[in-house]
Amino acid sequence: MQRFLLGLAIAGCASAVPGNSIIGGIIDAGPGDSDFPLPDASLIDAPPQQITMTQTMSNAITRNNSFGCFRGGVTRENSYYRVFFPADHAIATPLHITQVSFGVEFASAGLDVVQPAAVRLGVYGGTPSGTTLDTTLVTPLAEERIEIPDGEGTTVNVPITADLQPSQNLIVEIAIPDGLADANEFAIGTNSQGERRPGYTRGPVCGVISPTTMHSIAASASPPLPLADLLIAVTGNR
Repeated sequence: MQRFLLGLAIAGCASAVPGNSIIGGIIDAGPGDSDFPLPDASLIDAPPQQITMTQTMSNAITRNNSFGCFRGGVTRENSYYRVFFPADHAIATPLHITQVSFGVEFASAGLDVVQPAAVRLGVYGGTPSGTTLDTTLVTPLAEERIEIPDGEGTTVNVPITADLQPSQNLIVEIAIPDGLADANEFAIGTNSQGERRPGYTRGPVCGVISPTTMHSIAASASPPLPLADLLIAVTGNR
């Protein structure tokens, strides 16, 4: 499958290491086939005390919509973030987190059928402003090492536990290690159907040192990248 180079043009960021670029997703989708099919809804209602926090208007994974730091089509170190505010979801009591879910547009492990990653939870000790996050404000809560199977248009559900107070802001990181040695390829699931809060990405070898909003990176690229809304959700019990 082909990949297309959309170039690197990130305002206010350091220059990229030679050969490392922000690259878009797969480009073999036909007309009218922009979204992967959504999974069937569960026939069992969620318990009344369970809540899932999302920040996107849709959970559909759109083809050719994601981007990240690559070299020659191989994934370099990338992290993807969302900061969740309990008040946005009418959470007024402690939340016991049980799961993080994220979309996968495309995953292909070069030397295996899975590739490593990590899901990290933390408390963000501030209110995000501007286009970047300050990682010095993060207090870690939990981490789970995972393996992402090969596939397209899938959702990865990661059991992970932590307790969050209603006054705390939760930061979620999907950390993808440098896949250069193993020839790993990964594009996180996104769409462009709107988001309530921004999603962020970090790709240090491409010059994105601090977590920066996906939309600001997309707008400053030449030619512009898709306005990618990260598909990351958190489930817990109140």
